[in-house]
Order: sequence, then C-alpha cells, then structure tokens
Amino acid sequence: MSAASSPVLDVWLHAGRDGRVFSYRNHPDTPARRGDLVRVQLRGASHSGLVVAERPAGSGQEIARLRTIDALQEVGVLQEDWWRWLQDVARLCHCSLFRTLRAALPPGWLGRARPAAGGSDGRPRQPLMVRLSPGGRQLAEGVGHHALTVRQGQLVAQLWRHGGGRPLRQITAGDGFSRSVVQALERRELVTVRPQDTASASAAAAEQEAVDAGASLPELTDEQQRAMESVHALAPGEGLLVWGVTGSGKTELYLRAAAAVLARGESVLMLAPEIGLVPQLLDRCRQRFGYRVLEYHSGCSPAQRVRTWQRCRRQVPDRPLLVVGTRSAIFLPLPRPGLIVLDEEHDRSYKQEAPMPCYHCRELARLRCRRSGARLILGSATPSLESWRDCRSGRGLRLARLRRRVHSRPLPPVRVVDMRLELAAGHRRLVSRALKQRLERLREAGNQAVILVPRRGFSSFVSCRSCGTAVQCPHCDVSLTVHRRADGAAWLSCHWCGHREPCPTACRACGSRAFKPFGAGTQRVVQELGEDIEGLRLMRFDRDTTRGRDGHRRLLTAFASGAADVLVGTQMLAKGMDLPRVTLAVVLAADGLLHRPDLRSGEECLQLLLQLAGRAGRGERPGEVIVQTYSPDHPVLRHFVEGAYEPFLEEELSHRRAAGLVPFARACLLQVHGLGATATATAATALAEGLEPYWRERGWLAIGPAPAPVARVAGRSRWQLLLHGPEADPLPLPAESVMRGLIGSGIGLTINPDPQEL
Repeated sequence: MSAASSPVLDVWLHAGRDGRVFSYRNHPDTPARRGDLVRVQLRGASHSGLVVAERPAGSGQEIARLRTIDALQEVGVLQEDWWRWLQDVARLCHCSLFRTLRAALPPGWLGRARPAAGGSDGRPRQPLMVRLSPGGRQLAEGVGHHALTVRQGQLVAQLWRHGGGRPLRQITAGDGFSRSVVQALERRELVTVRPQDTASASAAAAEQEAVDAGASLPELTDEQQRAMESVHALAPGEGLLVWGVTGSGKTELYLRAAAAVLARGESVLMLAPEIGLVPQLLDRCRQRFGYRVLEYHSGCSPAQRVRTWQRCRRQVPDRPLLVVGTRSAIFLPLPRPGLIVLDEEHDRSYKQEAPMPCYHCRELARLRCRRSGARLILGSATPSLESWRDCRSGRGLRLARLRRRVHSRPLPPVRVVDMRLELAAGHRRLVSRALKQRLERLREAGNQAVILVPRRGFSSFVSCRSCGTAVQCPHCDVSLTVHRRADGAAWLSCHWCGHREPCPTACRACGSRAFKPFGAGTQRVVQELGEDIEGLRLMRFDRDTTRGRDGHRRLLTAFASGAADVLVGTQMLAKGMDLPRVTLAVVLAADGLLHRPDLRSGEECLQLLLQLAGRAGRGERPGEVIVQTYSPDHPVLRHFVEGAYEPFLEEELSHRRAAGLVPFARACLLQVHGLGATATATAATALAEGLEPYWRERGWLAIGPAPAPVARVAGRSRWQLLLHGPEADPLPLPAESVMRGLIGSGIGLTINPDPQEL
C-alpha cells in the first residue's frame, strides 16, 4: 500500500480530561483498523491511542501533512458487544465514555506510552512456567520414590496444590524457593521449565483436565443439591442470591456451576471484593480447572494484566477461560461469558467511590448478564439489604438458602464481655480476664485464634495532655496514627495521604512535652498480648504486613501451617478465609464499629461480626466467639448473639422505608476538590446554583453544599453536594462537561451515583 493511498485514521488520544481525536496516516506495512490500539507521536511524545474511524484522504495535501502512526500496538481492542455494554456503563455512572474506556483497559494502554516490557517487537516477554512432569505428578500422588530434600519435596507439593504448574517468578519471589531447588528438580526430570505461550497454556489446561477428570468431588448436601437445581434453572440474564451461613459450601457451588458453563464452551468470571481473598479462591479454581484459570487485579504486574486481557480477548472458542479477580476484572473482554460470580456480594469494596467512573461491580455485573445472557450468582453469609429486597420483590434475582454448615458443624456460640465491669474491677488492660484465660490455653490445645482490631498501627492518635491538641496531618484534616517497629522506633503516619513524620518531642500549640498515645491498633495489641501471655506466638494481618506480591498468600499460608497461635488483623481478617484450626474468634473493641455516623453502620457492623464468627469452628473442633464492648445492650449485638440476621434486615428495611432512605430512594454525591479552600467553596456554590433547576424540576432534594466530613486530603480542600430523590429515577444532572463548566478550571469534580458512604 503506497503512502498516497493510505487511508486516514482518526485516533482517540488522552489529551485533556475526556480525550481528543487526532488524524494520522495509516502505516503502509502494518495498517490499522477501527478498534485497534496504535502508538503515535503527539507534541514530541509517544502516546497510545484508539482508532475510532477510518476514512479516505480528502486530498494529497491532507495526507502529506499528517504524521504516520508509529506502530500497531493491539488488534481489535473493541468488540461490538463489549463496546455497547461499556457505553451503557458510562451512562449509568454519568461519566464520559473516554474515562470509562480508560478504566476498562489495562493501565497505561491509553495515554503517554511507556517503554515496552519485552522483546524488540514490543510484546511482553512470555513468563517461564515450572510444571510437574509425569514423573513429578506420580511422586505428588504418592506413586514412586525419589530421595528429595525438604525444600524439593515442598516445591513438588506446592506445584501440585496449584494444578501442577506455577510461574517461575511466583515460585522464587512469592513462595521463597531458590532457583537451585527448581534446577535440581529439573535435572531429575521431575519438572519442566519452559516459556508459557498460548499453545503450552492450552496443553497444560488439557493435561490438568485429564488429571482432574478422575478426581472425586465432595458429596453435596441436600441444601447444596437444591441450590444447584436453582442454578441450572436460571434463564439467560437471570441472577441467584446464594445466602449460606459461613462454612456451608458456597465455594463448591461456584465451582460446580463454573464446570457446567465451561463444558458448554462459555467463560466464567469469579470475583472477590479484596485482593486478600483472591489467593484461596484462585487455588481452589486451579485445583479444579488447571491453567485455564487466570487472575486479574491491581496486585498483578502491569505485564501480567496485559497478558490476561489479551488472552481473554483472543480466547480460542473451544478453550473457555475462568478468571478470578477483584472488581476491575468486570471489564475484561470475555467474548462468551456464561457465568459471573460475586463472592461476599455484600462487601462495600465492590463499590468504586473514586476516581470516576464511580460504579458498583454488582450493578455492572447485572447489566452485563442482561446484555450477554450470562447467569449471575451472588454469594454471601450476610447478603446486602438491596439484594435481599430484590429477591423478595422478584426483581430479577432468585434466592437459594444454605442454613447449615457442611458436615452439620455447629455455628460458634457468642460471649459478650462487658468492659465496664472489667474497669470497675480494676482491670485496665486491652484484653479482658476471660479472653486472657482462653488465649493461655490455646497453644496447649493445639488451636488457633483470630483477633479483629478496627485499626492498624500502634495507637489511633497522639494528644498533648496539657492543652488537648491532637497531632494532625499537615495535608489532611485527620489525626496522625502512631506506628512502631519491634525495636521501639516510632513514627506518625497518615492513612489518607501516606504522609510520615517523626514523633514530635513538643506540642506545636503550647510547647508542652507531655504527649500520650490514645487508642489501640494492631501493633499495640500484638505488643500487649506478647507482654501478658508468655510464649504466645503472634502474627499481624493488616495492610502494613501484607504489602508486595503475594503478601496475603504468604502470611495466611504461614499461619495455616502453624507458624503462630494468634492472628491479629483489621477487618480484612473477617472476610471469607478458611482456617480449619481456628477455634476462637475475637472482636477486641466492638464500640468503634457500633457507633459510626453512617446510614449503613448497623448493617455493616453486624455483617462484619457474623463474618468473623464464621472463621471459628470450621474444622473438626467446635468454635467460640468473644466480643469485648462497653455497649453490651446495643441492638446490633443482640442480633449477633441470637444469630438473627434476617430479623435485623426486616427491622432495618422497615426503618428505612418509613424514613424514605436508601434503598427506597436514590442518592448522588457530588464532590468538588481544589487546592484553595475559598476557590473550592465558591465552585461548590456555583455548582449547586447551576444544578438547582435540574433537581428541583424532577422533585429531588439537595443537601449542601458543605465541607466534606474530611474537609482536606493531600492538601486539597473538599466540598460536597448530596442529591436525594425517588427510587429508580434517573439522575437529574446535565452532561458531565456542562457540570465541569459550572465550576471552572483548576477544580476537580467527582460524580458518585448511589454512594455507599453518605
């Protein structure tokens, strides 16, 4: 194709907030088409852009002054069904299509081009895969004999647990095995080490299917059988809420449903609310389905996310995939989705609050299922009020109940410890006397415990005892949290913007040196437990200890193998983990959960307590739950002790119906943020005045504008306007570009439909 006859391409580039279309000359050797991703030059820099149109050149002069695209980066990014669904998402979230597309594509695909990670062709290098050979599989199954070192045997077992293979990088960096261990097994022909490509991945998946074909599956309970019948009865686009107590076998239902869908040649998307829950779900899926299982979340490297995205888009018709991920995986371009599963569907982590688009993964999944004909399964031991109401009213969601644990194991009893009585008796430690007695007997009995602490760090804040001033973050309107190392070195950290500074020696307000830390975080609890109970082995499970690749997996694997007696963690500890040796679950300070000023505080607190209780007694030994509180008569605790989640939902639904609150109404939170407090307040006022005709005409109410509850974050002032209107009513808002025109330049705007936190 000659340069003169090359068609002109209109390329959508990240120029400005919502992108702009620029014209380029097509490449004569590797021509691009509409829907392709290309690399071009813009203002002297390399950018990645999307071809949105092809057209013939208007004249020779036009083609002569246009730049030629640098390279064809990715073919056929836009599939027609996926593209139409994405347009629906943009409308639902009241967000520009360009911003929605950027959120849907792998990081960096639209915008300033990054250096290619891979070979000279710009494609990512294929990772090296370590797989068990036939001899290695026989060894893992207990057939044959090889004199292995301890580490070699552990690696064979690790590969077997992960379906027979694992990336070399994960084995060395994530699992802690040295290259010499891998090389020793390779010399003995027990493993193979080869680059992973599409063909080898398909061969590995086929090999794993052959291995699993003869594997015996656990026998389903009567309740699970009935739930599976409900799954098979779903019509295309329909959904099922699986409400099952903790330990009732919901994951096995997901796997059985996935197997049926994969057998039809359709793909499966299985989502968890947080990265910490992905490893166990991923392992279960790979044990059942081998290396047709992929993962996609922010903890994956950019190259890994690109590879997963590409494999989904290039899926071979007879090789359907199963992807395990967090909420961002809902955007993956699976060509034939047959099933979408949201485990722990009640979790607020499924809601993207910022940046835009502000979407709820559950609503996007329902929308995608209706468009594609896929079935939807929502699973939870404590379903959200919205999903439970949809089941009762027949709004496209059926209900299946699992009321009993597998093997009829009992749910753990709950004991509430009144900390007021502890204080009256002169006991002023964080741990009550009853809890201390339980923990002292823990190791001797060979059991484990999990302790939930609402906050990470050492202490919640530091206050001057002379004037009462708390040490604040210089960039945010929040107090700094005390963190401390094992050697006693301490510092202050902001959990909003990441600011760190040394602990002060004098008060900035009055000069006094009388400082005292208040409140208890996970670090302080670990320290005090170590001081109070000799020989108790402790581990922390919070954001500080699970950083890095596979941080959650490494820590949970170590705890499950008996490396510690007690796991102290934040709320992530309560979510969906299976730890069979745990017989004691503890809430150390329930009051911080009970008294939050939020519409959903009661619902979310009871969900968290019930989920934590579900970590105890999942194995052969019975469990117990201890809750320490200064409010033992709180209604949420009453429902918790009685295990009465459905009566709580009935009461909550009645209260919200009477008050006209969500879900019997809609809300939309508009947040304005800028560097100057005065300019931000002025912009918020201008926005409210400009939008008044829109919301008043539709019968909505506006609350504000007013400073946000945390009025400054990372040096930016924040104001908000809350709109409140009839249920299922469209948002009374003009186009996003019109709204941004009301606030002027230099001021940011976030449009958050149906926010989780008001």
